[in-house]
Amino acid sequence: MLKISAVVYALMLIIVIPSSASAVDWKSGLGLGFEKMQKVWNGMLEAPRMTECRLASRKVYKGKQICVYKGANQTLVAAYNDANGFCTKSMKCRYDPDSGKTIKSLVVAFTEAQDKLD
Repeated sequence: MLKISAVVYALMLIIVIPSSASAVDWKSGLGLGFEKMQKVWNGMLEAPRMTECRLASRKVYKGKQICVYKGANQTLVAAYNDANGFCTKSMKCRYDPDSGKTIKSLVVAFTEAQDKLD
């Protein structure tokens, strides 16, 4: 009986006294984006508009690769990976109409950045 009460007491301490790490989980990597999504679900924020972006350009340069995707109203998104990485044919991206970017300007900026790394 004494062992059971000791185990129950130990379990109560574990449950009642929270750890300090769990008190700040929202600041850790576990909660990234969750607070913002809660605001979207509660109607406090508007969900970002998304559009379908298709692969417009792919360039391999100095062991790295850029995949440029184009969507509605000149929405452009660039993804970077290794030279042998995969560029999907299409993806959902945030709608950003007429951002002033061009496919060529993104590719040129990528190659210039790779030159600066060497």
